[in-house]
Amino acid sequence: MDLGEILSILRSRWYIVVPMLVLALGLGGATYAVVPTTYSTYSMVSLLSAPAATQTATQGQDNPFLNFNGSLVATADFLGRRLQSTDTVLQLKSQGLTEKYEVALAENAQGPFLTLTLTGDDRAHLLASATQLAEFAEKTLRDIQLENGVSERDRIKLTQVIPPQKPKAETKEKLQPVIVVGGGTAALAFILVFIVESLSRARRRKALAAAGGPEKPAASGAASVTADIEGTMVIPLPPAPVQRSAAPVARPKAISTEAEKTQRIVVPPRPSGTAPAEKPKPPRAGNGEGPQSGRSGMARTYQSNGVDRRGQDVNRINGS
Repeated sequence: MDLGEILSILRSRWYIVVPMLVLALGLGGATYAVVPTTYSTYSMVSLLSAPAATQTATQGQDNPFLNFNGSLVATADFLGRRLQSTDTVLQLKSQGLTEKYEVALAENAQGPFLTLTLTGDDRAHLLASATQLAEFAEKTLRDIQLENGVSERDRIKLTQVIPPQKPKAETKEKLQPVIVVGGGTAALAFILVFIVESLSRARRRKALAAAGGPEKPAASGAASVTADIEGTMVIPLPPAPVQRSAAPVARPKAISTEAEKTQRIVVPPRPSGTAPAEKPKPPRAGNGEGPQSGRSGMARTYQSNGVDRRGQDVNRINGS
């Protein structure tokens, strides 16, 4: 089945295609209106070295941004895993942070940077939740160090690099259900069209089989139109007329009686342009015998031609 046949079937079954496409558009629009819009925002935090480690690494300077060693990256990964644990998620949900969030090391970063990403359907509450998550990350880092007896001078600190950004609408999240509903309805329309077409062709085959096949052309030579099984129209052409020669050949006349069969000789007409055939000569009598008469049995007398003097009948001796 090629593209042209598919389009022809869809055009012939428009009473199924058009309502189903309208239904697909309606369901898609209703889904778009019902499904809430999802927004997302993110913020970024960074870990800073402890004052004692900073003075040691920078030869007495207290600027923590001059010391980003590898141990801080490991600590940032440790903190991110802790924030995504099941206990922490339940604790934050009990405190009012109901949005879905994700904590991970920043891509292509060369330091202890953590990206906090949150998604939700309430833009105002999403901004408040992003700020709450950053504060909770700082508190968690401090509590971990307190539990391990780290002094204030040796504690790692957390600072905010990028504040929570303005929430953006996630159109992909909203269009996915719309595409599923609308596309599924449109696909169902095509399936129904081909099911109906298949059933229609099966009924046509049964009808043609019951009728004894397609109608034959009329005896007068007019072309008749019959419907093919595939739905196409077949127009059989009338038979070509038989060409006859310009000069008909004369046929011998039929002989009616047995007597005429024995007494009449039918000679076919001589073709034009040929010489006339030579007349047959009468047979000569031999040994004193001549031709017999078919009616009386009497001898037949031949006239002399001046050369062959045979004037006697068959009962006499030649020359007597």
